[in-house]
Amino acid sequence: MKTSLQLYRRVLAYLRPHRRDFVLALICMVLFGASDGAVPFLVKHILDDVFQHQDQTLLYLLPLVLVVYAVLRALFDFGQQYLMARIGHRVIRDMRNGLNDHLLKLEPGFFVRHESADLTARMTSDVVLVRSLLTETAAAIIRDSIRVVALLVAAIYLDPVLAVIAFVFFPIGIYPVYRFGRRMRKLSRVGQEGIGKLSARLQESILGNRVVKIFGREKFESERFHTENQALTDTFVRSEKIRALTGPINEVLATLVISGVILYGGFSVIGGVRTQGDFVAFLISVFLLYDPFKKLSRVHNTVQQGMAGVERIFGILDSAPKIADPAQPMALGGSNTIEFDRVDFSYEAERQAVCEINLKIEERTRVALVGFSGSGKSTLADLIPRFIDPQKGAVRIGGIDISRVRLTELRARIAMVGQHTFLFNDTIYNNIAYGCPGVTREQVMAAARAAYAHDFIGMLPNGYESIVGEGGFALSGGERQRIAIARAILKDAPILILDEATASLDNRAEREVQAALDALERDRTTVVIAHRLSTVRSADLIVVMRDGRIVETGKHQELLHRAGEYARLHAMQFEQQSGAADAADEIIIN
Repeated sequence: MKTSLQLYRRVLAYLRPHRRDFVLALICMVLFGASDGAVPFLVKHILDDVFQHQDQTLLYLLPLVLVVYAVLRALFDFGQQYLMARIGHRVIRDMRNGLNDHLLKLEPGFFVRHESADLTARMTSDVVLVRSLLTETAAAIIRDSIRVVALLVAAIYLDPVLAVIAFVFFPIGIYPVYRFGRRMRKLSRVGQEGIGKLSARLQESILGNRVVKIFGREKFESERFHTENQALTDTFVRSEKIRALTGPINEVLATLVISGVILYGGFSVIGGVRTQGDFVAFLISVFLLYDPFKKLSRVHNTVQQGMAGVERIFGILDSAPKIADPAQPMALGGSNTIEFDRVDFSYEAERQAVCEINLKIEERTRVALVGFSGSGKSTLADLIPRFIDPQKGAVRIGGIDISRVRLTELRARIAMVGQHTFLFNDTIYNNIAYGCPGVTREQVMAAARAAYAHDFIGMLPNGYESIVGEGGFALSGGERQRIAIARAILKDAPILILDEATASLDNRAEREVQAALDALERDRTTVVIAHRLSTVRSADLIVVMRDGRIVETGKHQELLHRAGEYARLHAMQFEQQSGAADAADEIIIN
């Protein structure tokens, strides 16, 4: 783990674009803090010169000086608060932009390993902690340190002996602050992680509410949420206990110091060693020191809280993308033939998802991947757009290793339609046009017609401007699927990957969309991940997979005649017959 100094240096880099504002704020903080040092001397002159020596000229002058002092101090205070707040919000903007941009570069596997709610918490609550660390805490350190220095200089100038007595106890107050700060950092890190976990739990309950209700698990989910929420509350209560202890401990120490100063200084005034003005001015400087010292004692705890947020944020930013553009990219040629050359890939070290895959998918052919769940079909398809990279071997398009091609160029050639369709919480029009900037409304509508979506869209109150809701749940499963197909049609990519794109449709809709897909697949290189064998009969090549390996390849009738793995999968349909004439071809291989 990196040291706090290294992390803080990285955080300070976010101030560089805002140097001008920070310099102005720094000037305001210096002048505001230094102005505290003038107060004891003003009091000394009032007591000694005005009251004791009855200097009327000074009596007229001092009120004017006080007014000017108050106005300037107010301006400096406003300047430093406003400028640091502006910097803080812009730093949050920059940090969130950076996090979002980095997340967009990361491979899909990263999001399998990290809960979305935890990532959201890092981008929301954690960056607020960092803003506090970078602006509010930094401002407090600079401003209050200058106040302390100014008042110390004043106190030493007024009475060096009393100053030594007053500040001999200062190191004693540092120790509890240091101890509490270390504990605060640990609790803050646990608390921020707890926020992410609690957000994930809430997100699961909301998205899975149908499952929760049908299985009668409302009480279970409620108790689980309450338990995790209580643990989070206990963490923050312990954190606040430490924060609350810091102030009183330092207040007791400060009171002891002031009591000693009053005792010693009082005898010196009575003995005529010091004037009343000197003593009261010194006493005021000590009293004024209490406020910045108390704030500085709390700063350490706030810094540790912020550093916990920094660790979590940089934990994401330091996650290097496993899939990236090559240093010296090559351009794809005109051919869209896909070739797997002795490809291995494993998600876990002990089990290979695909092994020794040698497969050539000729340009403008339709190839179907079949097999049971876990056989490696989806893994093989994910290798084509480089959602994952093989650990051994190579994937080529048109003879070019795709790891040597820019990701944008590679993925521009590929359209995908999955079984589980994702739509953005936006209009139907924008969902269809997603990824195709500059398309006309006529092109969008033509794609919708080709996907047999235009008619149901026209029946909606707002037509193409209808909002589909979060995840597209304002639409039925079949409607969502047709929107996704329209999106793929509009992209007009030469390579298609279809993960049982008609699985969510009823018989009528399936026939309509299958006709659209058949037209779409013409003159394109198409890879179909097949769960239902009825959809692969017309494939140019059927690839049968088992345990990550290719066990058979051929056409439908050819594979049936071989009486191998495919024939056994096909024969299972008869075990699921329900009496319907067409059920024989509807075996589902999940």
